[in-house]
Amino acid sequence: MSSVIATARRWATLSCLTCVLLLVHTEPAAAASSGLAAYHRSTWSQQDGAPPDIWALAQDPGGTLWLGTGIGLYRFDGIHFERYNAPQGNGFASSNITALLADSRGRLWIGFYPGGISVLEAGGLKHYPPSPVVPAGLVMRIAEDRAGHIWVPSFTGLYRFDGDRWQRAGAGMGFPYRYADDVLVDAKGTVWVAAGDTLLKLPPGAARFEQTGVATGAYTSLLEAPDGTLWISDGTYGTRSMPSQPRAFGVGHFASMRLDRNGALWGTDRRRGGLARIAGLDRLPAGYVLGEQDIAETIQRRNGLASDRAVPVLADREGNIWVGTNMGLHRFRPSSVQVLQDERLSQSGVYGMAFSPTHGLLVSSGRQLYGVTDRDLTLLASSVGRGIYAIHAAGPRTYVFAWNDAYEYAAKGLHALAMPGTGNLGAVAGDGAGGFFVMREGQGLFHYDGKTWTGIGAGAIPPHGATSLLRGPDGSLWIGYNGSRIVHWHDGAARVFGAKEGLDIGTVSALENVEEGVLAGGESGVALLRDGQVRPLRTTDRNRLSGITGLLRRPGGDLWMNGVNGIFHVSAGELGKGLEGGRLDGRLYDTADGMPGIAQQSTLMSTIVTDGAGRLWFSTNQGLAMIDPAKPFHNPVAPTVGIRGLAIGEVDYGRVDGKALQAGTRDIRIRYAASSLAYPERVRFRYRLDGLDAEWQDAGHRRVAYYTNLGPGKYRFRAQAANESGVWSTGEATMAFSIAPRFTQTWWFFALCATAAAALVYFVHKLRLRRMSRRMRMRFEERHRERERIARDLHDTLLQSFHGLLLRFQAVANLLGREDPIRASLEQVMDRGEQALVEGRERVQSLRQAEASVPDDLPQAFASIGRELNHEDAVDFSVVSKDTLPPLDAVIRDEIYWIGREALGNAFRHSEADRIDVEVSVTNGNIRFRFSDDGRGFSEDVLRSGGRDGHWGLRGMRERAIDIGAELRIYSRPGSGTHVELLVPSRSRLRKGHEGPAHRGASREALP
Repeated sequence: MSSVIATARRWATLSCLTCVLLLVHTEPAAAASSGLAAYHRSTWSQQDGAPPDIWALAQDPGGTLWLGTGIGLYRFDGIHFERYNAPQGNGFASSNITALLADSRGRLWIGFYPGGISVLEAGGLKHYPPSPVVPAGLVMRIAEDRAGHIWVPSFTGLYRFDGDRWQRAGAGMGFPYRYADDVLVDAKGTVWVAAGDTLLKLPPGAARFEQTGVATGAYTSLLEAPDGTLWISDGTYGTRSMPSQPRAFGVGHFASMRLDRNGALWGTDRRRGGLARIAGLDRLPAGYVLGEQDIAETIQRRNGLASDRAVPVLADREGNIWVGTNMGLHRFRPSSVQVLQDERLSQSGVYGMAFSPTHGLLVSSGRQLYGVTDRDLTLLASSVGRGIYAIHAAGPRTYVFAWNDAYEYAAKGLHALAMPGTGNLGAVAGDGAGGFFVMREGQGLFHYDGKTWTGIGAGAIPPHGATSLLRGPDGSLWIGYNGSRIVHWHDGAARVFGAKEGLDIGTVSALENVEEGVLAGGESGVALLRDGQVRPLRTTDRNRLSGITGLLRRPGGDLWMNGVNGIFHVSAGELGKGLEGGRLDGRLYDTADGMPGIAQQSTLMSTIVTDGAGRLWFSTNQGLAMIDPAKPFHNPVAPTVGIRGLAIGEVDYGRVDGKALQAGTRDIRIRYAASSLAYPERVRFRYRLDGLDAEWQDAGHRRVAYYTNLGPGKYRFRAQAANESGVWSTGEATMAFSIAPRFTQTWWFFALCATAAAALVYFVHKLRLRRMSRRMRMRFEERHRERERIARDLHDTLLQSFHGLLLRFQAVANLLGREDPIRASLEQVMDRGEQALVEGRERVQSLRQAEASVPDDLPQAFASIGRELNHEDAVDFSVVSKDTLPPLDAVIRDEIYWIGREALGNAFRHSEADRIDVEVSVTNGNIRFRFSDDGRGFSEDVLRSGGRDGHWGLRGMRERAIDIGAELRIYSRPGSGTHVELLVPSRSRLRKGHEGPAHRGASREALP
């Protein structure tokens, strides 16, 4: 019964405290310093998707941030908040989560307001409901010791889980208390517990807690510093370090405390509300009690916190500090950009800035001149006239420029320099010594050497509209104007650069000397002027070089630019390449890095200044920004990339490794993310789909991959990520899936199509052969009829007439005496005529012989021709057939026959040979006919001309060979015989236009 009463009292106490935090008017906090802010703050409210009532924060080994809230469990990747929904039928006992722990095994332990513990491991949930050995009241914290045991302080006691069972600490463990506020496991493995009104510890290996004698108050929280010092904060004694002084009372009652990488303590203050930062905790001695003077910064609702009711604080693995409130989430990120914002810096006017070795960093605002420290502004002097717009430091001398006059600043104040002329002052530049140059509107350019004034370039240098001024290394002057115009004053002459020369940057607001020439920055870009030429410079983002009012090249060779899009830094190596190629690549510092605003515009001196420590100061429309190039922020933590899900159309399947997608799937989307929480918007991704992509695809900052027109098969998606410092993830996230083929995409469907296509080709081929054969038969018949007609015409006309003519010659010869020489001549003529008549009858006979009459056996046919022509066996003649000839088309066989007959006829009639041979063989798919004799041969002129005049035998042989797609070779020399070789492809066809499609043959007068 007593335990129930005690529990009830604790619940009542918590309820009262909650009401007080909600209703009480917080005490006035120390004013926030106007000094340099080294942290960039980001806020996510409910409008940004953040949940309310954030009571606990944890980061798992993969880098994901988990939020325990009054309405459930959430996770955050720096871009999107996502509520964790427990599996159906295995939900949480309560949605009010008050404690979280991501342990060394990757498990997420979850504690609840009404008690009970749940564990999320590998996507599965396990619950431990309230019981005598499990917390039955509000869970304050969850911690893990070196042995992997889980410790839970609660309103109902202290509990431990050893991996198998839960146990409530009691008197047997030296813990007689009924509740515990906080538990901490230090670097040595000692377990510290704040309970009741004291602090206890359990050394490694010990079985019982030991009393420390340190008094504690209500709602104690604990923190270990890097040097091992233990810090304690409670509602009675404030915040102090061990060993604690008796009855020492300090400021700050922190619900949660964490250290950042710079050694600063961040705590959520139960007393005043909001968040406090105590810088340099390591500088404080042991036993120190925090006082008001130690609080470097207090952040509350009045100066940017979403709510004064803040509890959890987390330092993540990248050095960010996270703070949860009941109205949203905050991140404080170490930044390369530090900001000095002060209400004394005019938000509407132009202020000058310069560094003096004597007076330090100086800045003007209105009529006031201030000295700048890291924490504040100090008023040094005021002008008696109009506002100060520029400052120039020349060695020990410092010059201050108001709109109507120039001054020199010294310890006694501002001393007017009595500048000649009237009108507003304008652009200013140093002269490299102890003086300066300044433009006076309407009056022109003046030089002050520290004693006297001198006018320069009167009548040559335009006196109106000057906006920037620079002295070159050679002593010449560069003057920028409105309207993309620059005047170069050198050796008493002025040269103008404008649109005609390619200068197109708008109002020229900044000029800087570089080794390659002069850089000019303006409203719409940057250009390099070198050797009388103008070269425009570009970046990947065309707007990145807009509104440049500050240019500075440091001694190391790198370039800094201050513009409306932020500060753009180009390294020395990239600058050299960029000035040559016309494209600059660098690092942009913008609002995500903590830039308070944009570069001051309408200035008449550079908005970038280097101080004595080498730090760079930038004037913006919202105050001063500072970057220390020697201490650039670098994030060495590689992001952990994960795949969030696969979607098809409107259906999102989540992360489904190994899923088989239905047949016909063509278009998919794959979502991925990375757990880099410092600059999540600058995380870069690359991915590839094995089975489709041959190379990695650069996705930039996009977190969705789109694939269209995918075919069936097995795929594996792989993704990697790089943080803002270019550190790529060492591993990669993968997800495999497959797409089933449709019926029309299967291999046997393609095989069936191939078979059908082959059958179709075969059918078409056969059909074509039939058509060709039919056409060839028709042509053969037509040709045969034509030959018969020609033979009849020759027999009935020419030969008969020629025979009649011979008879008349014979009658005339008979009228002459036998001894008459004329008769002898006529008889010779008649003998030649009879010979011609015989040849004509032979030709007529050959025309009447139809192709079908040519024997199928060509070697036998050639043997018959030889016997016919070899009268009385006067010539040694032979025919040799080495191979069996393949079947030949009748027309092709006929042409071969007549080519051979012509060759044999020539050999027998004209060669006077002793031996004539015919050789038939099949070689490499060709049928080879060779006709040889050892006769007298003929000259090469005859071969080149195609035959003797008036003889058509050789030409006819060549034409026949071409008609059947054969190759005819003739070789002959006087006294060396003649060789005729005919090569006929076994699939020879007739020439197109004659008997059908043809394989064109050739005729060569040489043997291989």
